[in-house]
This record gives sequence, C-alpha cells and structure tokens, in this order.
Amino acid sequence: MTERFGDGTTRVAGETRAAARPAVPRPARRMRSTTRSFSVGEGKGYLTVAHAPDGRVAGVMVRMAKQGSTLAGMMDAFSSTVTRGLQHGVPLEILVADCVGTRFEPSGLTNDPDIRQAGSVMDYVGRRLALDHLPYETRAGLGILTTAERAAQQTLDGVGEAVWTDLVGLSMSAPMVGRPRRG
Repeated sequence: MTERFGDGTTRVAGETRAAARPAVPRPARRMRSTTRSFSVGEGKGYLTVAHAPDGRVAGVMVRMAKQGSTLAGMMDAFSSTVTRGLQHGVPLEILVADCVGTRFEPSGLTNDPDIRQAGSVMDYVGRRLALDHLPYETRAGLGILTTAERAAQQTLDGVGEAVWTDLVGLSMSAPMVGRPRRG
C-alpha cells in the first residue's frame, strides 16, 4: 500500500521516500527593476520588470490602479504565473507569444507611442515585454515592432499610404460580377 503525504513524501510498505521535485533557483534578494505606468482604454496600471544579475528578466509585476477589482486580482495572478514560469526556465518568448493577441476589457488606445492600441492589458504587457527584452528577429516573427521599425518596413516594402489608396481605388473601379444563371 502506498501512502502519500502533503509534503511530497510517500511511504511504500514501511519505506519512506522523498518525492523528486525540480530544483528552482532562489531569486536574488535584491534585483534591478524598472517600472512603467500605462493605460489601456479606461484601465490604468503599472508594469514592473525585475532583472536578474545577468540581465535577463526574472520577474514581472502588473498592478492595476483600481485595487480590489476583478481585473486587479486577475493581473496579480497573471504576474505570479509569469514570474514562476521565468523561474522554472520558460523562455520569455513563449510567455510573450501566449499573451499577445488576448482580447478582453479594458482594451483600446494606450498612452505608449510604440503600442498604439492593445486588445487587453495582457496584450499590452506582452507587447511591452517583447519590445524591451526580445531581439528584433524574435519580435518580427511575433509581429511586434516599434513605430520606427514599422515605418522603415513600409518604406522598404514600397507599401505606403499612397499605394494602399491606389489599391482601394482600383478595387472600387473593378466591374461587378453577377451570379451565373442556372438554366
């Protein structure tokens, strides 16, 4: 008979064994961090990113200005999950990819010139983390670029506002195609 205990140990026929758990390195007691205020739609908050001594992202904390709300509780849980994932070795790129594109309220315009609009607070946080901490190639693969990078990409591709206007005008001047008659 096998007995399992809350501390992770098991006892099989009188023999006690400790459960194998992955060793998680303890975070440093003091870390360098940056805090940024943001707004997404009607929601306002603060994003704090802690850096390990080697420079990689070690922790993320999102605090919403309206304490006690459902959104504030959800962002606390989100912060905890992202930080634990980073401590267990999950690459930041994977965490960012999971956040980008999420849609729920509050959403809309932001006060960040590089991220003009966000589908949710999680979407904004993912995009901001990517812009601040991921290399260009990784961000480009996720479709996350700064305003200057998007402008340069449009110039290089030759697709600008004038070309888009011409395409719209061209589509409007195309002849209407009717349904084929059944006979």
